[in-house]
Parts: sequence; structure tokens; C-alpha cells
Amino acid sequence: MNIKKYYKFFYIIIILTISSCSDKITERFDPDKSIYGPREYAQKKQMENEGSLIKDLFFGKQNKTNNNQGNNFNLNPFLWKASLNTLSSAMPLVSIDSNSGVIISDWYSLKGRPSERVKISILINTKELRADGLSVKVFKQVLRGNSWISADVSPNIAINLERKIVQKAGMLSNQTD
Repeated sequence: MNIKKYYKFFYIIIILTISSCSDKITERFDPDKSIYGPREYAQKKQMENEGSLIKDLFFGKQNKTNNNQGNNFNLNPFLWKASLNTLSSAMPLVSIDSNSGVIISDWYSLKGRPSERVKISILINTKELRADGLSVKVFKQVLRGNSWISADVSPNIAINLERKIVQKAGMLSNQTD
């Protein structure tokens, strides 16, 4: 009877050894993969590897790449800072991505106008301090019944905001010279 136990043990060891020699690579389950599509998942992983402005502010810069992509200087730092200061002083921000140069505010109702709200998005897409390196989009909604309905916004509002940001960026640039 003892020999049968050794044979069973021996067979189990052989089966475990053979099954562990498989070419199949197992991957850990990542819940984000089931939530996001392939493109969004790749962008999320890239952002985690490269870092972001908020992460850098709170946790310090941790450059995980050798080619310095985590320190994003693909956008003008003065335009970035001026945009952040201008928008965050007026309304809460929902999204700030220094890698892509995008700042998005939350919906915000002005005092005295609870049935209207605005949302602003800013895109900085240049390294140079140029007026055309900045794109501002203003969205407006009006409350009708229980629904928010999109409304027209004067293009002058976005233009004036762009000018204000570029002027502020110019002043920041002059302060460092």
C-alpha cells in the first residue's frame, strides 16, 4: 500500500511539472481592460507611465521613461500656466492633462443665472508662445423644464478668453526673462 501512495504522489508531481511547462502566458486580470475600450485603455496606461501635472504636484516627478516624455514640454509652459490660472480662478476644473495640453472645466452657473450654465475647454498645442497655439471652446446650456439644452454662445467670448490667456502668458514669460 505504501508503494501505491508513492506512485500517486509521483504521478501528481509529473502532471504538475508538465502542466507548468506550457507556452501559454497568463495575464493578470485588469478590471480597467473590461471597462475601457482598447484605445482608451492604451491611453490610460500611457498616462500612468508618463505621469500628469497633478500627480507630479502631489507625488513629485517620477520619470519612468528614459526619453524624457514624462516631462511634457510639447506645449508652452506659459500658455499652460496662464490657462490653468485663468480657468481655475473662475470655475471648478474636471480634467487637466498636461500630456495632451487639455483643460476642461465643470459645468458652472453664474451668480444670478441658475437656469444657465457654461463649460469651457482649452487646448494648448504648441511649444511657442503664440496666440494660435491656444484653442478655447465655450459651451452653454439652458434649463428648460427638467432638461439642459445646448444654447448658442457668442464666438467673441472664446476669442476674448483666448486673448486674456495669451496676455497673461506673455506677462509670465516677461517675468522670467
